[in-house]
Amino acid sequence: MFAIAATPGSELPSIIEMPEPRAPGTGEILCRTLEIGICGTDREILLSQAPLVPEGESQLVLGHECLARVEAVGSGVTELAPGNLVVPGVRRAIGRYVQRVDMLPLGTFTERGIMYEHGFSSSLWIDRPEHLHRVDPAIADVAVFTEPLAVVEKGASEALLLSQARLGTGAWQAPRTLVSGQGPIGFAAILACRARGWNVTMLGRDQPDTFRSQLALELGADYRTLASTAAGPGDLETEGFDLVLECTGSDEVMLETARWLRGCGVMVWLGSTRIPEPASLNVQKLMRDSLMLNHLHIGCVNAAPRDFRDALAHLAWMKQMSPAALAKIFTRRTSPADSLPYFTGRESQGIKTVLHYA
Repeated sequence: MFAIAATPGSELPSIIEMPEPRAPGTGEILCRTLEIGICGTDREILLSQAPLVPEGESQLVLGHECLARVEAVGSGVTELAPGNLVVPGVRRAIGRYVQRVDMLPLGTFTERGIMYEHGFSSSLWIDRPEHLHRVDPAIADVAVFTEPLAVVEKGASEALLLSQARLGTGAWQAPRTLVSGQGPIGFAAILACRARGWNVTMLGRDQPDTFRSQLALELGADYRTLASTAAGPGDLETEGFDLVLECTGSDEVMLETARWLRGCGVMVWLGSTRIPEPASLNVQKLMRDSLMLNHLHIGCVNAAPRDFRDALAHLAWMKQMSPAALAKIFTRRTSPADSLPYFTGRESQGIKTVLHYA
C-alpha cells in the first residue's frame, strides 16, 4: 500500500510504501480513500522542511481533505455501514476535554495529515465513527471540498454569533461581505456566504476577465481587483463591509481590507503562513481603527462537527443551484502517481487539485 509523505529536511513529497492496516477493532472503522484534495497547508508543510511526524516515525503521511468509503466496521459500530461515503474530521483531542475540539490549546490535540498523526493519502486507514461525517451520494463528486469549506463555515458562524451577541439577534440579516483571495478558501468563502443569502464580493489580483474572476461571478459574487480598492471607501458606512473573510494570509492584504470594515465590523483570518516574514507595516492604524469602530478580529482554524454539517448541506445547496459553476472549482483531477508536482506549486488560474484513487 502506498502513501504520499513529507520528510524532515526535504521540500519534496515522496511516494512511500506502508503496511495495510489490520482489521477494525471494537468501535473502529476501516475506510478506503476515494479522493484527496491538495491544500496550501500541504505545500507549507513541505516548504517548512519540518513536518510534525508521529512519535517513532520518520515521515508524515499527507492528506487531510478526503472523501472515503467505509470498507468494514468493528463490533459495536452502528452509526455507519460498509458502502457508506464519509469525510473525516482532522483534529483529534489527546485525552478528554470538555470544549470543542477545534478550540483546544496547542499540545492537546493531533491533526491527521498535519501534525503528529498520519493523514489519508494511503489507500486504507482506520478511524472511529465520531470523527466521520456521512456523505449523501448525490454530492459525492464535490464532497472532497467539505473540509476546507467547513473551516470557512466556522468563520462565518462565529462572526454571526458574536455580532448578534453584541448587536442583537436581528442584526446581520444580510451582512455585506468581502472575501480576499482567489484560492480554494476564497471560493469556499463565496459558497458559505451565498448559501446564507449574504451579499459577497471577491477581491483579487486577477483582471476581471480571467477564469477565476469570472467563476466568482458565476457563483453569485461580485468581483473587484485589489488595485481598484487602493483609494479606500468614500463613505465607510455606505460603501464598507460588515464582514471581511481574509483568505490570503498576506499581512498587506489584511491591512488593506481592514480599511473597508464598517463600524462594528468583523474580520476573520482564514489564511496564514508557517514561515512568517518580518515586515514593517502600519499595524498601529489597524489597532486605532479597530478600537474606534468596535471591530472584531477572529482567528479561525479547523472546524467543529456543526461546521462539517453546514458544509455538506451547503455543497448540496450549491450543487442544486449552480452545478456547473461548482464543478469548475475542481480545476484538475489527477492520479496519486502523477500528483507530486501539484504538492509543490499551483497552476496558473488553478483552484482545487484533487487526487482520484482508482
